[in-house]
Order: sequence, then C-alpha cells, then structure tokens
Amino acid sequence: MKNQHLKQSVLTAGVIAGAAFFGGGWQEAHADTVNNSTAQITTTNPNAATSTTDAQCAVASAQAAVSQARQNVNSASAAVVAASAAVNSATAVQSSAVSAASVAQSNYAITSAVAQSQMPSSAEQAAALNGSTIDIKNANLSMFDNSSSDASANVKNQIGEVNVTENWHFNQATQKYEMDPSLKDALTVVPTLDDESMTLDPTKLTQAQQSEISDYVAALINQIRAKFGLTAWIYNDMTLAQALAIVNYAYNSQNWNTNVTRDHNRELVFKTVNYQYGEGIDSVKADWENIGLMSANEKQPNVISRIVKTMGDLKRVATVSIWDMLFNDAHSQNSHARMLLSTNTEYVGVAMDNYGVLHIYGLIPSALQKVNETQTALANANKDVETQKNRLSKAEKELNDAVDALNKAQDALEKANLLMAIEAVAKDTTQTSSSQSTGSSTKTSNSKSNKQSSLKDVTVKATSEPTKVSQAKHGDSQLLSTSNAITTAEPSIFEQLLPQTGNRNGLGMTILGMLMGMLSFGFLGLRKRRY
Repeated sequence: MKNQHLKQSVLTAGVIAGAAFFGGGWQEAHADTVNNSTAQITTTNPNAATSTTDAQCAVASAQAAVSQARQNVNSASAAVVAASAAVNSATAVQSSAVSAASVAQSNYAITSAVAQSQMPSSAEQAAALNGSTIDIKNANLSMFDNSSSDASANVKNQIGEVNVTENWHFNQATQKYEMDPSLKDALTVVPTLDDESMTLDPTKLTQAQQSEISDYVAALINQIRAKFGLTAWIYNDMTLAQALAIVNYAYNSQNWNTNVTRDHNRELVFKTVNYQYGEGIDSVKADWENIGLMSANEKQPNVISRIVKTMGDLKRVATVSIWDMLFNDAHSQNSHARMLLSTNTEYVGVAMDNYGVLHIYGLIPSALQKVNETQTALANANKDVETQKNRLSKAEKELNDAVDALNKAQDALEKANLLMAIEAVAKDTTQTSSSQSTGSSTKTSNSKSNKQSSLKDVTVKATSEPTKVSQAKHGDSQLLSTSNAITTAEPSIFEQLLPQTGNRNGLGMTILGMLMGMLSFGFLGLRKRRY
C-alpha cells in the first residue's frame, strides 16, 4: 500500500511540477486553478509547511543507519579475515602434527622390530620355566571381568580352589613360613639343580640373578597369556634395564619398603625415568605396576629373607605371587589379573627391589611415548581445525547478515530521500502558485525562468544527500501522512490542472505526459544498490 501511495504521490508531484515548468502562459491563463489546487493540498495536509523538516529528519536517521550498517560490515569483514587466517594457521599445525605422528609411528615400528628380534625364543622361554606352570584349568577371560568383591571367589570356584586365604602361613611345628597346601594342585614349579644350589639374598640380587628371575616371571606370564589366547609380551635385557630404572627411582632411592607401606609409590612410579642400555641413555615410563608382596604382614617386613634362600625358593615365591594376582585378588577388584591379561601392553619388565618385593611393569619406551604424544597432538590439532572452521563459518554468516542489513538501510535511505523530494515539490508548487496570484503582472519569460530554477532545486534535493539533522529520529509515519494527503487531493488537482480548451490543450497534454514519464523514470526507476 505504501508503494502505491508513493507512486501516486510522485505522479501528482510530476504533474504539478510539469505545469509549473512548461505551463508558462497556460498556467497564467489558469492561475485560479493552480491556486485552488495548492490550497487544496494545504487544506488536506495542514502540516505540509513543516513536513520537509520531518523528511530531513527521516533522511538523517536513515543516513545514520547506513553509516552504522557499513561499520558493522567492515567489522564483520575483518572478523572473517581473522577467522580465515586462524583456519590456515590451525591447518598448518595439523599438517605438521600428521607428519610428526607418521615419523613417530615409523620410528616405533623400527625399534619394536629390533626389540622383538632380541626377545628370547620359545625354546629359551621353556628352558627358563623348566616345566613350571600355573594350572588355570577351565579359566577364561570373562572370569576377570566382574570387579565385585566376590569376583575372586567365583574364579577360585571355577578352578577348583575354595579355601585359599593366604599364600603363606607360619608352621608352628617347623617354625617356618610355608606355602599354603591348597596351592599345590594349582602350581607346578620345577627348579633345576642349579636353582636349588644357587644361594642368594632376595634383597641383594646380582645383575645375573635379576636377569634370571626377570626372564622366569616374564616367561610364566606369557605362558598364562597363551592359555587365554593372548599374544606374548616382549621382554629382554632392555626391558630389565627399564624395570630396574623405575624400581631404583621410585623405591630404592626413596627407601620405600612396600612390606611396610603396603602400597605403590604412586607419586613417582608413573613418571618418565632415564635408563642406560648398552652405550646409550634412553627413557621409559610405567603404564601400570603390579607388586608381589613377599611378606605375610607389615609386622615382619623382613620375612622374605628367612624363607627365600635359593633361586629355587625365589622362583616358587614368584610363581605364588603371580597365582595370587590372578586368582586371589578380590580386595583389588581383580585389577592385577586384568593388568596381566591386558591387550594394551606390548612390553613387560620385571625387577626385584632392595626389600625383596617383586615389581611387574607394563612399559612405555621412549619411542612409544613419542607415538602417544604425537597422536595426542594430532587429535588436538584436528579438534582445533574444526573449532576454527566453525568460527569462520559463524563469522561468514555474521558478515552476510551485516551486508543484508546494509542493503536494507540503503533501501530505507533511498525511500526517505524520495519522500523528501515529493514533499519539497508539493511545497514548492504551493509557494509558486501563491507568488503567481499576487504578482500576475510579471513577464512570462521571468515566470518560466523561475520555474526552471525551482525544478532544478527540487531535482538537487531529490538526488543528493540532505544535511544531517542532529538528534532527529522520525519514522515513516508523518512522511507517509503527507504522501497520503497528496494522494487524497490528486483527483481534483489532476482534473483542475488539465487544459480545457484551445490548441494549447493538446500541447499541454503532450508536455504533461512527457514530464510524467520523465519524473516517473527519475524517481521510481532508482536502482537498488547492493554492497
């Protein structure tokens, strides 16, 4: 409806301005008609005299909106540029992370292959065990999935053991600690003659003794894993060096006697430590730790030295500790068993500390640590790229919204300029008609010159941006009211302004038709600007 009124108002203004410009003598002959028409406009819209000021306020407000919209577009454009740069930067980091992860994985594959080649053969592992075994009968991995307090009891029921409470007890008759009789059917330990004749102190093992007990326990664990259908863990002299490095760092150097503390040194055991292997120095980290307690209780922390005198004794005690971790672990919710039967570990290290306590580690060598680190960095880089892309997408949407808002503001400014031009024409026509009524003796040529000048001023007003009016915030309502008033007055004005008689009638009609077409094209043919 607004657009219809707007077009009608432009048409009316065109007719009036055309009559003023080309009417010359015709308008002089019809001065009364012009005066009556302008009087009708003024009567219909009493505020016509001040409406131009309102129109200027609307234009100023529209100009301010356009200015703000342009600022928003500039700001949104800058945000898009910044977000795009952030995406490029994150993508570059991602590319580097992919490369680093690939290199780390390749290096680890090489070191893993070397470690695998140094692992004892199946024959060597069998020789280290010398027939030693843990009878797991019909046990399966699902037995260890239940972490409830009765889990170990369920396991023991399945393997035929029902009354295992302690692995060692003090025999009053012999005044010695002895293995619980109920373990005999589940354990078979066949030490060699050399084992029985090799005396030792479990708190002061030599490097060779450390190596032998380490190989024995690792081979025993791999034997058990094989019965569950699991892959064997890698162990060799290097994993022994790694396990000893962790034990020395977290226990021996800290005077940490687990027989007394009854716990892991959690603060230090999972830190990366250096170790020396061959002629080089490398690093390792523990992924998990199982501890075999050799003492029955903390009141007799040195009992291990009283019951273990030979390598044969040490192997039997170590076998009982492994059995205990598998089938007598209710107090730990079968966590020890789940570690020994884990599928996440590739390396195992075994070492004794200075207090006769057995430590078993799932190991993360430096090459594997690098793989883990680079994989974590790559995951973070991937996440960052997605985050930056989302921010860019958001910035681009905000830019599009800002451009749309600018286009709408520019459309509103064009409309305000057009309405101001219409009201200026109407006001100018009213003033011209009044002047002609009081000064009818003025020559025709001067009158025509004045009308040309007046129309030129109106054209300038309609095509250039008006001076901004401070603190003026008027909407479309009053401007539309003026336009509606002009539209209401149009029929009678149009009828009165049309030439009535004589040869000049045809000329007047022709001129008026041309003028209407020109002004309609000029005002209504404005093209919508786009940013």
